Amino acid sequence: MQLSSLLPFSLLMLGINASAIVKRNGEGVHLANCVQQSPLGPIPYSQMLYYGDDAQASQGVVPSSSNQCYVTTPGAGGWKTWEGSQITCNFPSNTYFQSNINSGAGSNGVGGYSGSGKNNYRNFNCYRDNNHQLFNDGTHSCNSIYYCLDA
Repeated sequence: MQLSSLLPFSLLMLGINASAIVKRNGEGVHLANCVQQSPLGPIPYSQMLYYGDDAQASQGVVPSSSNQCYVTTPGAGGWKTWEGSQITCNFPSNTYFQSNINSGAGSNGVGGYSGSGKNNYRNFNCYRDNNHQLFNDGTHSCNSIYYCLDA
């Protein structure tokens, strides 16, 4: 018998209903490179995207406008170089996020520690992402370059 099959029985012995245990996902901030489709062709820009439940970052969820912060705007500067400098973005919700991605972190393997971040409330650890698509709403698509989780 595997240990995992003993878990529900053990929990019942303690008076805990196994179905009541819910894995809670933490909040996350993604440092993203995005593209806006236009009649003139794709226009690159960068954003910080906040997810109250970071699991949504792999489900195609478009964050609300108050959870999107433009680091560069479409047509005004292209993609931001995340590595080697401190970047602060002020979200419409009056919350800031400051990333500090290490120089050379772009060559880290997926999941490799790449630096730190902080907002008005807490500190974050940032990791190299796999450039997966966060969302595509038909006009804008964003890919995650780094993700930052509650430290």
